[in-house]
Amino acid sequence: MSLLAREDKDRFDITVLIRGEDRASLIREKLSLKAMVADLSDREVISAAAENADIVINAANSDHPVGAKAIVEGLTKRKIKTGKAGIYIHSSGTGALTDKAEGEYKSEKIYDDDHVEDIQAIPGDYVHRSCDTVISAAGAAGDIRSYIVMPPLVYGRGTGPFHRTSVQLPALIRSAIKLRQACHYGKGLPWWNGVHVQDLSNVYLLLLDDALSANPIAPHGADGFFFCATDSYSWKEFAQEIGTRLHAQGVLPTAEVRPFTEAETVDAVGAWGGFAYGSNSRSKTNKLFKLGWKPAHGDGNDGLFESIIPEYFAVLEEGKNQAPIVHFDEMYALSKK
Repeated sequence: MSLLAREDKDRFDITVLIRGEDRASLIREKLSLKAMVADLSDREVISAAAENADIVINAANSDHPVGAKAIVEGLTKRKIKTGKAGIYIHSSGTGALTDKAEGEYKSEKIYDDDHVEDIQAIPGDYVHRSCDTVISAAGAAGDIRSYIVMPPLVYGRGTGPFHRTSVQLPALIRSAIKLRQACHYGKGLPWWNGVHVQDLSNVYLLLLDDALSANPIAPHGADGFFFCATDSYSWKEFAQEIGTRLHAQGVLPTAEVRPFTEAETVDAVGAWGGFAYGSNSRSKTNKLFKLGWKPAHGDGNDGLFESIIPEYFAVLEEGKNQAPIVHFDEMYALSKK
């Protein structure tokens, strides 16, 4: 949606790959875009579509290696035909940086995207890495120009026609409403980062503009990993902010927080509780700032904590009794690190 709001949007010939004809019809009718109905598992379809594209932005799934390989395959064929390397901007995530703290401790390990050797050292079969390694290797070989974006927890309301909220904050709000108290996993001591969805959208536009410029300067290939953290928090601190703010709204009878019981965890945040809500995942943004990224949100500046109440109202609109979203593709890799 951010791209469609730009004055130069007409320079792009955009095709959206989407599952379901109902959604595809809405894309065509409401946004006047081309839409192709397919799944990332449709390897031949995905490969052919990538072969006919100058640029592929994959924001669909960070843990679908079949789809990632199909995109790389198609773009590689394109280079063989045209002599020009296609651009692949891929959505990964800092789930790849997580540990097994289980809520018990704060890690002092902070990944820095100026030091990609630490990222590359993460096992290739861990969360997100089955895609990242394929894409990075193809970029390093010169078959494509690859850029891998690694967002942390995403907050804020999106502007697209479908899902407008993310995963972790809505789940914690829904659990607080149900349990009548904000909770955290284990002791809540690990630390994570966050980024506002609009600032994240601008990351893709920044990388796209740089890649299409006469003199691109953004690192790509083996060095093309980009963190975009603007907020830092411990899970207990986050729970306390949820409790304090929802209590002030009259939603909760108390501002005090507590750990989830073992029996509550799966129902509250899903089967990946220890990973998505009890791990450390700390990253430092360097490359994007050098490219001129100017996030409008962050710690102390309309950041994650200030998003709690707007997202509470979004939860009410979407349904406060919805089950927590769980990315099962990520769960399959959790035992690998």
